[in-house]
Amino acid sequence: MVFELELPDFQLPPSSRSELTIPSADASEVFVHILKPVADNVDYSAIRTSINGQAAGTISEIVSGLRGKIVKISLKSQPGYQFVNGRNAIEVWAQNRRGRTYYASFVVQTATANWNEDFIYQTQQSPQAKNLVPPQIVLLEPKRVIEFPPTLKSMVVSISGIATASTAIRRVSVEGKNLQLKPNREAVTRQLTRVANIERSVAFETTATVNLSTPQIVVEAEDESGSVARLLVPVLRGKANPPAQVSGRKYALVIGISEYKNNLKGIRNLEYADVDARSIYNFLQTPEAGKFSPEDMLLLSNERATNAQIRQALTSFIAKPTANDLLVIFLAGHGAPDPSAPENLYVIAHDTSVDNMPDTALAMSDLRRYVEQNIKCKRVILLLDTCHSAGLSTETTRDLGNNLANLYLEKLLYREEGRAIITSSDVNEPSHESDKWGNGHGVFTYYVLQGLTGSADTNRDRLVSVGELFRYVRQRVRLDTKFLQNPRMLIGDNENLVLAFTR
Repeated sequence: MVFELELPDFQLPPSSRSELTIPSADASEVFVHILKPVADNVDYSAIRTSINGQAAGTISEIVSGLRGKIVKISLKSQPGYQFVNGRNAIEVWAQNRRGRTYYASFVVQTATANWNEDFIYQTQQSPQAKNLVPPQIVLLEPKRVIEFPPTLKSMVVSISGIATASTAIRRVSVEGKNLQLKPNREAVTRQLTRVANIERSVAFETTATVNLSTPQIVVEAEDESGSVARLLVPVLRGKANPPAQVSGRKYALVIGISEYKNNLKGIRNLEYADVDARSIYNFLQTPEAGKFSPEDMLLLSNERATNAQIRQALTSFIAKPTANDLLVIFLAGHGAPDPSAPENLYVIAHDTSVDNMPDTALAMSDLRRYVEQNIKCKRVILLLDTCHSAGLSTETTRDLGNNLANLYLEKLLYREEGRAIITSSDVNEPSHESDKWGNGHGVFTYYVLQGLTGSADTNRDRLVSVGELFRYVRQRVRLDTKFLQNPRMLIGDNENLVLAFTR
């Protein structure tokens, strides 16, 4: 044991457990302990940490302690490091004077969650209730940001939801007006089984009037301890952006691996990743998807998706689209850390060897390099279904630690301008597949296909945009897995880019 994590805000003592739960995201400090005897041979300059994939050196102080060295990370000293509601990844590297690197990752999960990422979720803990789960608000209506039509001066919006607390809800207000609270509906309780303290939930409903000067609707819940949860629902106003069409050609690189050459030597086969890839490949050629030409598509599945062939595709094929073209990249398979060096994350190819991942798998850093160097087009859509439970194992390794593959796919590949990325699950979550989804699909790909064929067309304009698809997939996957699988998405400036037409 080399590392321990301490969360002093919640009086949680140092722990070597790889996953910890805290009441809320309202943490100000994280302490990472490097223990003796390893710490005695590690210089202060050879220690580094990160919070959610972002280097934390500028907000850290390293001091000496009785048991070794302590990295004190001040989460609120600079913007961008505060914990999010949900899962947070803390990583630490330490290199001793002989050049050996030690690494650990910790996942800190909050008992609270932002159940709709279109909204802003805030909590304010009462000092005497720091270790209690603060109130939670789950809105059933509206389901997304409020769009204010440019032709209106005001409009009425329906607002309904539930609120929960560790003690009891004292009040719920919308725009400062306290609401009548009702017993929670049983159907809603069953649907939201992962909400903390669901048995103490209350329901509320009302309407609110918004006008040209309304920036957001504020929903607030307070419990008996005085802790407050606040949900901010943005109001978008002005002329709506028209749907954006692709003016050039459409290219697609589609990769799906169910069968692994070394499935008896540590890499578990999947059931439906190749089926998912073939289904996406076929759908993109339909009129509804804009009829991608087969000559502008490349499908790599199973034995064709070797490390060399994937690298070749990322070198030559993705370089074909020019500035005004569209490139879709779909990947279904394993993404995992190296059992021998879990700080290194890889996309697993058909012929990957667990014993030699640097030479037989695609490192995340290499994937980023290929994408940055070879993609010339302005529009790139990435659909990544890469984390499946029990993906890798070895006879000598029972626990591979946390899987941060999706976090780093997002961090390394996303750009605000021109790129949109959705990954199938959150940090350290498995991606599910079963015959209950379309007679055999991953739940992520199943809802991608459902959304593209029209289910995601929320504004009923017969067009499915990136924003509509991503939000639909995220919410349907969460509901269908009882919030055990929570896709991550970043849309950038692709909100209105049209991906499919409905009949």
